[in-house]
Amino acid sequence: MKNLILAFLLTLSSVSFAANKLKYSTVIDLSDYTGQTYFSLMNEVIKPSLDQYATEGFEVADGKTLVATLKKVDSKVSGKAIRSAGSIEKLQKIGDALAGQTITFYDLPAALAAEGVGSGRYDLATFIALASGGGVAININSKNTAYNVNYGTGEKENDERTGRSFGEAPGRLALDASDKHYLEILEDYVRSEGENVEHFYRSILKILLNNDASDLKNVSEAGQAVASDFVAVYTAEQDRHLMSNLERHPWDASLLEVTLLSALHSGQKTVKVMFNGQFTDTTLKQASGCTVAEYRQEKAASMIDYWQFSTNSDPAHCNRSGLNVTRRDFRSLGAAITAYQKEKNPELVENIQRHFNTNKNKNNVFAQLSDFLINYDTETQLDADTLELAEDFTAFLMQVRKDANKTSTFISNQIQANR
Repeated sequence: MKNLILAFLLTLSSVSFAANKLKYSTVIDLSDYTGQTYFSLMNEVIKPSLDQYATEGFEVADGKTLVATLKKVDSKVSGKAIRSAGSIEKLQKIGDALAGQTITFYDLPAALAAEGVGSGRYDLATFIALASGGGVAININSKNTAYNVNYGTGEKENDERTGRSFGEAPGRLALDASDKHYLEILEDYVRSEGENVEHFYRSILKILLNNDASDLKNVSEAGQAVASDFVAVYTAEQDRHLMSNLERHPWDASLLEVTLLSALHSGQKTVKVMFNGQFTDTTLKQASGCTVAEYRQEKAASMIDYWQFSTNSDPAHCNRSGLNVTRRDFRSLGAAITAYQKEKNPELVENIQRHFNTNKNKNNVFAQLSDFLINYDTETQLDADTLELAEDFTAFLMQVRKDANKTSTFISNQIQANR
């Protein structure tokens, strides 16, 4: 059976991009909302749409559609779906058995269990929702799409842990964009792209400020994949943050700040990160709080170090992980970078801070930006002067990249002096 799966997956590379688009009833084109912030689009359109699928459900696609979708997604996604079902043939039979039923993602795993699906029923429920159009497709532009499925509303316990996000881009089919995966491809991209990374940062900022993806055409295919994954994961984390009316789970802010902090790592000769209060090029491999060994193996520092397991040893929490676990570290790094640039290039920091009408987080422009963008009090439509924040912050990030090694020395000396 393994050989059959392998042979099937090897055919995926021959499928043209045009044939890969998944069919969704709820499609949101960013270009239709240019002129307002991404946060307002999330709050007014995307989250209500996801909530509707959570409460009203979606119609399950038939077996033929499920099998056809295997060729429209990344091999990691299709491989997991096949393993979860047991085989391609079983996947088709399951689809045919459930075809036409309207079901919520809460009830789908039980329906799959009734069809004989075991522990893989939750992963299979995600694939079936993705293939059935059971969520929201966000067209970033004509070539980049984010798919988000299976999110709760926030009314039920643990709803903030629901949902999956998939990024699709030129040269890469739809892929489940986990935090860990995202940090890996983000680091690879920013460290290999050189000064052209400027287009990536500007694109991200213009999307969040104005739903304007026009600059994405200037980004390489590798960068577009990172940008699509960013939008997919950011949408997921913002939906979860909105479930609590921004009172808990600021995972969207964490994702944004770490993404922009990559400007420092893109220019470093050797990657050094803030890790457990130290600025270091040597860290430890991630270890679940449920199974922490007597020692954790050392490794070279990388951006994945901003993703960690919870330090809570309680069995209910010890396997949880995410970017927010390292909030103290990446916030410290953001403050240190801001301090260096205030000393060396104060006009760059001033150009950013002129857009904010609060002194909150004034020692950390990365945190100031996330607070501004993820805030009910920020205007839905920003004026022309405020939209210049994208250019001002991009200029700042490119200077951070240029000064990366000097800044790294500054941070190391600062930490040493404070011991």
